[in-house]
Order: sequence, then structure tokens, then C-alpha cells
Amino acid sequence: MSKRIQKIIVVYILILLSASILTSWIIQTQNSIILTDTLGRTIEFNKPPSRVVTLSPSITEIMSELGVLDAIIGADTYSYNDWYLNISRILINQNVSVVGGYWWSTIKVEEILKLNPDVVLADKGAHRPLLETLESYGLKTIYLHGGSATSINDVYNDIYTIGLLFNRTERALELINEISEVLESSRTLLEPYREKRVLVVIDLWQGIWVAGRGTYIDDLLSKLGLINAADLYGWGSVNIETVYRWNPDLIIIACSYPEDTIRSAGLYDLEKPVVQLNETEIDILSRPGPMLKLAPRVVFNTLIKALGNQTNTTQQPVQQFTREKKTDIDIVLTTGLVIVAVALIILGILVAGKKKTS
Repeated sequence: MSKRIQKIIVVYILILLSASILTSWIIQTQNSIILTDTLGRTIEFNKPPSRVVTLSPSITEIMSELGVLDAIIGADTYSYNDWYLNISRILINQNVSVVGGYWWSTIKVEEILKLNPDVVLADKGAHRPLLETLESYGLKTIYLHGGSATSINDVYNDIYTIGLLFNRTERALELINEISEVLESSRTLLEPYREKRVLVVIDLWQGIWVAGRGTYIDDLLSKLGLINAADLYGWGSVNIETVYRWNPDLIIIACSYPEDTIRSAGLYDLEKPVVQLNETEIDILSRPGPMLKLAPRVVFNTLIKALGNQTNTTQQPVQQFTREKKTDIDIVLTTGLVIVAVALIILGILVAGKKKTS
């Protein structure tokens, strides 16, 4: 995909989301916020919630990036211990209550009830079995993709939905654009490694568990110009013979196991480069959310360790870029945003006039 086409796609997404801002602003002038969650349920709020329970670190990290971490009164243990953006320290200082682990079976509903939250932000994969229980207690719940995201677009959807809920759509769009720019720049940087076959191992319990097609990691590799060597759909367990048949150029171990366990699984016997990530790198690569900005750097460093630096540069993917000379794409984007801004002003005048005459 050419750089020009990538820019057109980014512009298209931003213009659509800008149009959504206009829609959400109209809704909010009527003193309500209406959302549709990932389960297709419609939820309405009179104002942004100020008492929130979050059950997923991916969701908590988005709230931190959008500047609404102070609304959290209860969180899962992974969020409570999250190193990203000093989230753990902030939640501790806010006396946030721990309401259980990540998976639905470890969530303590009685603890959530004690907190009397305005809303519970849940993961559609990890917490779907809790829906009837939460509804039976009258707990307003929004199901997001969270850690169950299967694509980068799912992450974008979560960012914008949370931005809409907290009236932070402008920052949400900025964050989406930041991630898009990192991915675009990183794809260019990783061009010498284009179409290298990468296998990501996510667990070694009773088999070699890998990230296959239709997963968040698969989409990330594709966006970076790499090929996912795992020829199966979703997350699956395979034997060493299958891994040999897939013939990966690089095996990334994205789980915390001693070297003896990796060796006993037979992965070193394939005579392929094997790189084990540390715990921080595992979080960055496997957690769908704002840390996506850091994921290309982890992949880049891993490729260098395994295959050598083929870029003839010491540069690494960064989060900020020098803007190029304005192109027709930039002009279209600027014009579109100006049109939206003017429409907002006109609508504001009309609404104000209507209120004055009523």
C-alpha cells in the first residue's frame, strides 16, 4: 500500500470521526449521551459519569490517555498494578478499590455494588458471562472490545467510544491520529524486513499457543509489513511439527517462561532465531490499547536482535514526527475540519436562539 493511499485512509477515518463529533455534540445539547456498545446495546447518560468501575487494563489505559482517570473508583487487579503512565500510583493515591482479577470468574460483583458506580466498563470477551448478573442489579454497563480486540480498528473504536462518553472526543481523535502516524512511520522503517515470517508464541501451557489469523497481533504484524507465520485462525495450540512446517523466520516468545521450558517445547531445535520478551515488552505487544504506540518499537528491536540491523540506521520508531510539506491530502483534511468547526458554530447559534425564544 502506497504512502499516499495510507494518508487518504487516515484522512477518511478522521473526517468520519469528525462527523461523529458533530453528531455527539448535538446529542449532548439535548442533555444526553447515547452510546451503542460492542454487544449492540444502547446506553444513555444525562452527563459524563464521575464514578466508574473499569474491568480491563486496556480500557483503563485509554481513560488515562484521555485524562479521565480521576473518575475511576474501582478497578481490576491488572489495572491497579499497571505501570503504563504511572496508572498504578495514581489509582493507589485515589484510594481506588480492587474489584477482582481480569476474567469474569474472578470479578467480585458485591464489591462493585458497594461502590455504587455510574457505569461499569467491561470487556466483551472476558466479562460477557457477567451481563445478566450486572443487569439484574441495575448496574449500567458498557461492553468495549478491551483486551478482546481482534484488530487495530477495534482499539480505535474503544478510544472514540470512551472519548464520547467523557466528552473527550477531541483528545480521542488526537490519540487515534498519534497511533496511525506511528504505524505508518514504522512500516517505512521496517521496509528492509518486509514479509518476514514472524511467529508470536503467547503461552507454553500444554502445547505451543500462538497468535493466528484474525487476532490483534496478526493485524499489527500486517500493518508493519510482516507476515504472521501462524496458519490458523484465532488463538490456538499446536505441536512443534506444525511450527516446523510453518517455517518462521523469527519466533517471538511473548510469555514469561524459563528458558528450560522453551527448550523442552522444541523451539530451539528448529534452528530459527528465538527472542523472548521481558514482561514490559509482553504487555506492550499483547495489550490492545494506547500502548500500541510502543508496539512497533518492540517488534523493531526484536527483528534487530534476531536478524541484524538491516536498516543502516540506529533510528527507532518514535511517537512524534516532523510534518512534511503540506500536500493535497493535508489541505483536504484541514478543509474538512474547518467545515465541521463552522457547522458546530452555526448549530450552537441556532440552539442558543431556540432556547432564547422558548
